[in-house]
Amino acid sequence: MRTPWHELWGCARGPIMGLTPPVRLLASGATFAACMVAPTTNAGGVLLIALATTGWLLACKPPLALVQRAVTLTLLLWLPVALLLPLLPPGAAGLKGRAPLELLLGLGGLLLRGLGALLIATGAVASLPPSGLREALLRLPLPRLVVAILLQIVQHTGSLLAETQRVRAALALRGAFSGAQSGWRLLRALPQVWLPRVIVRADRIADAMELRSYGWTALQPARSTPFVAREVAALILALSLLVVAAALRLRAWGMT
Repeated sequence: MRTPWHELWGCARGPIMGLTPPVRLLASGATFAACMVAPTTNAGGVLLIALATTGWLLACKPPLALVQRAVTLTLLLWLPVALLLPLLPPGAAGLKGRAPLELLLGLGGLLLRGLGALLIATGAVASLPPSGLREALLRLPLPRLVVAILLQIVQHTGSLLAETQRVRAALALRGAFSGAQSGWRLLRALPQVWLPRVIVRADRIADAMELRSYGWTALQPARSTPFVAREVAALILALSLLVVAAALRLRAWGMT
């Protein structure tokens, strides 16, 4: 994915951008949890995952190219599993007694869950700029240490990805991607090129944080404002999806 990391955050243009950052984070978390809890062994769970994912994408409206890349990534990850499934012996991995159609349906359910989770997470990232994520985390009842760690992970992940893109561009400019054995040469060069640059950048960031006394002062909580009616409605809808998914899961367990 060549889109800069900082441009992915807050690039959504849907109606959810009219809600406050804490509501966006809570709604995305509840929708994601509903997608993970809903069973894929019955029509109700499959329908709930499909509706939750579609509704969330319509509410966020992330760039179409971002959605296409998420779908492509999911299909690439699951394609080897689909290709190797017919080659497994009948009694492998607890598959004894299961018809091929049942196995394909089970694989399709897992694929739907994985795709839905990735698309919901993509919409969540697109709906929260870094400043909005910080505000949402500070307004939620979370330990300040956890908030600081999460914010640092997001910040430094962007720095590492940007450094990786710069190294890749430099290697491509020098012809490292040409030739039959270019891939192996690139893999051997990564520990010598990428790791030292990352370590140097990490040291510079640590020095800058120490000069600014980062970590000596506690994070100040964001100003708390009451939720309006549309924000309460959005939270109720997201939590209702989670409750319905949990009910479907309990019903599926009762039928087994």
